[in-house]
Amino acid sequence: MKSLVFALAFVLAAPAAIAQQNSQQPTQHSKPVQSFQDLRARESQSRVKSMTRAQQQGYLDSLADLETLRGKLADAWTQMGMSPAGAKRVADAYDPDLAARSHHTSLRGKSDQEIARLMQDALKEKKYLKANQLLIDYQRQKLALSELSSPQTRGNSGL
Repeated sequence: MKSLVFALAFVLAAPAAIAQQNSQQPTQHSKPVQSFQDLRARESQSRVKSMTRAQQQGYLDSLADLETLRGKLADAWTQMGMSPAGAKRVADAYDPDLAARSHHTSLRGKSDQEIARLMQDALKEKKYLKANQLLIDYQRQKLALSELSSPQTRGNSGL
């Protein structure tokens, strides 16, 4: 009878003992898993912080570049006869992002006088972004033409 009670107690207690043992095993194995998850979370946070810092630095650098560009535009307008205050006002209106999305007037085949008239019209209409972009496009065109006509460019054709 004692063996029957013992066997019955053993059968009833066995599932609880197995369940307790199984609940302890994941805890033992979950420590490395939790450590790995913590490590990945820290790495992810570190990447986010690095990307945020890089974006902030990129923004600051772009502001410095924009100020340099606007300064050069102001110098160019001043050299074309505009007052320094007026040149600064016109140059400060330049936004490269907006200019990139805006329509650019083609300067191909236009004379210097025609381009000057386009710039003057834009300035009269207070379309400073357009005037600045015309000036930039004009300078780029002049630079490209001078590079095409330079002896070094023709001599290095490789033919």
